[in-house]
Amino acid sequence: MSQKLIIDVDTGGDDAVAMLLAGYHPAVELVAVTCVEGNAPLDLVVRNSLAVLEQGDLARIPVYAGMDRHMHTFPYPRDPDQERRLKLPEPTLKPRPAHAVDFLIDYYMSEAGPETILVPVAPLTNIAMALLRQPRLAQRIPGIVMMGGAYTDGNTTASAEFNIYADPEAARLVFKAGIPIRMVGLEVTKQALLTPADAERIMSYGRLGARVAGRLIAEEVDWFVRNLGWEAGQVYDACAVAAVIQPDILQTQPAYGDIELTGELTRGRTVCDFAYAYRKLQPNVEVGVGIDRERFVAILDEAFK
Repeated sequence: MSQKLIIDVDTGGDDAVAMLLAGYHPAVELVAVTCVEGNAPLDLVVRNSLAVLEQGDLARIPVYAGMDRHMHTFPYPRDPDQERRLKLPEPTLKPRPAHAVDFLIDYYMSEAGPETILVPVAPLTNIAMALLRQPRLAQRIPGIVMMGGAYTDGNTTASAEFNIYADPEAARLVFKAGIPIRMVGLEVTKQALLTPADAERIMSYGRLGARVAGRLIAEEVDWFVRNLGWEAGQVYDACAVAAVIQPDILQTQPAYGDIELTGELTRGRTVCDFAYAYRKLQPNVEVGVGIDRERFVAILDEAFK
């Protein structure tokens, strides 16, 4: 029986690959896509998400537009390469009329809720707002597998990863809600690099989703080649979906996780206390410290071949 999941996105090329992976891999059932302001303004996030699903032959997946602002608005950097209209035809699909926060509340309070993993690969604003409106969701969501955070170096500031930095107040609320969390942070995604050859191979499989995913992977990898001089690149959000498809692909350590809100240089930092027992704290997050890169690539092949 496949594992149900809902993915919360701010699409983005890597979000797009994550959606396609979730939509095609037989081990999971993609129930819905919820959209939030993040890498791009909400209207562009929704457009990109609909275009990916339509071109990837996944038009059956409902899309819900969510929060178009964060809990405490403050300027945060958006790279032009992130805030981009994906090179896909304009979608004919439309988002569902319900707001994403309302959808999440209604869905997780329903019978299907406790069997559906929530996979946020974007700022956590939608989830935080749903928890504020319906605190009982914390007992209804069986687990969160999130792409976000970093316990060493950030990618937006020296301390903070983008998804957390964009709305750290939301992230803190989610971390403190009591929902089991598996964190797929930058330390993990850096160990799961994809190459131009991986992108070419996936494109060669011929299925509609494979062709779209391969092109998007190639564009993501090209950014790292052009800007950082790497020979491969990170497709961050696909790692979180892979960790739902095969949980033991991810090596984790328990920690007490919290989010820094006030530091002049450290706002948005994911503080992971691995020595929580010394401070008589209870762990609230399984922090990803490693990933099986070969198995990650195999999961992509299983989905698209």
